[in-house]
Amino acid sequence: MATETIEFLSSVEPSFARGDLAALLARLEENWPPRVLEDLLSHRSPSVARLAAACLGMTGSMRHCPKLAALLSHPDAGVAAAAENALWNIWMRTGSGPGVQQLARAVGRIREGRFVEALAVLDDLALSEPRFAEVHHQRALALHSLERLPDAAEAYRRVAELNPWHFAAIAGLGHVCGQQGDLAGALRYYRDALKINPRLPDLQEIVPQIQAALERRNVA
Repeated sequence: MATETIEFLSSVEPSFARGDLAALLARLEENWPPRVLEDLLSHRSPSVARLAAACLGMTGSMRHCPKLAALLSHPDAGVAAAAENALWNIWMRTGSGPGVQQLARAVGRIREGRFVEALAVLDDLALSEPRFAEVHHQRALALHSLERLPDAAEAYRRVAELNPWHFAAIAGLGHVCGQQGDLAGALRYYRDALKINPRLPDLQEIVPQIQAALERRNVA
């Protein structure tokens, strides 16, 4: 293992394992900037790629999404999981400081089932920070939960425009199509989501079922 890689593991892994976020961020800022972490994503050692992905999730930005998204297909499940978590971490903090706080508040209300309250926060935030893609995704989830399907679909599409790696928003479009009886549309979006993230077990299960249903419909 190259000297740089050994140094990366020895300097970063202890803080990461302890959950010492302050020490970890200090080490990353001092010695391991995002451009270096991005290079380590392609390392042949899964442990190195996994740790690099996790760290990039803390310090990276939307420009690092393509390489992280590519790791969703990594043969090592741990690397793929680290890449997925990193993507979510980046997506959740790409707005302004106050915007990120407002988003966290809205997410908490969604988790509590307080969808109308969450939507009020997200509607305002979507106006003030229209390019904050995760705001539109959480807004889509709230609208979807309120069964406002056309509005939810529009919000999901906005997410995909701003963040083409957002497999969850693309899957959300599939869910809307399925609820509206558009099986062909659902299948198309589910396949698109799986192209980005092949490790989505619910979609892996439902895609063959939809294919079979469409085949039966064509025969009939």
